[in-house]
Amino acid sequence: MKKWIHCAVPFLAACLALATFASAHAADKLEDTPLVWSPTSPMSERPTVDVKGLESVQLRIEPFTDKRENTAVIGRNLNKAPVRIVSTKDDVPRFVTYQVKSLLSGLGLNVVESGGTAILKGEVKKFYVEETNRYNATVELRVTAVDPEGKVLWVVETSGTSSRFGIGYKAANYMEVLSDALIGAVHEVVRNPNFRKVLIAQ
Repeated sequence: MKKWIHCAVPFLAACLALATFASAHAADKLEDTPLVWSPTSPMSERPTVDVKGLESVQLRIEPFTDKRENTAVIGRNLNKAPVRIVSTKDDVPRFVTYQVKSLLSGLGLNVVESGGTAILKGEVKKFYVEETNRYNATVELRVTAVDPEGKVLWVVETSGTSSRFGIGYKAANYMEVLSDALIGAVHEVVRNPNFRKVLIAQ
């Protein structure tokens, strides 16, 4: 019995070491990272957007589409070799659509789920973080406004960026800069004078 225990102890120790290594190795990979909305610079802290006169507008936001080449990858860390990738299984366009709706509603616009006097369509062209000594996020969108009959009223390319220091290769930091960059992209749309003109004309 003592001999069995003597043999089992090193075996269990080896198993524990292997499990610890596997856990640490898994933690060092940000694969299938859930998308989390965690802005540090909200829309309310940016230059004010005047929505006066838009009270009667019913704005419908259609689901955004994905125009990125690799729809799973949302970032990479260049501090180590090989390069460490950040990926997600979540639906990026769906995430963007929901946040755009929330941001526009938060400004006081009447965002509706059906009908609408004006419709916004969007494409996600970039949703990405490049991490070196800083987290650098860029979100690029293409937004099209159409009337209820589908006539194109306005098309705009917009982008937002965010950059900050943080502990390397951490999911929370990726989510923060992506959230702030998306807010920046949406803010560029709503502060564009043509945005207001198009909505008032409907």
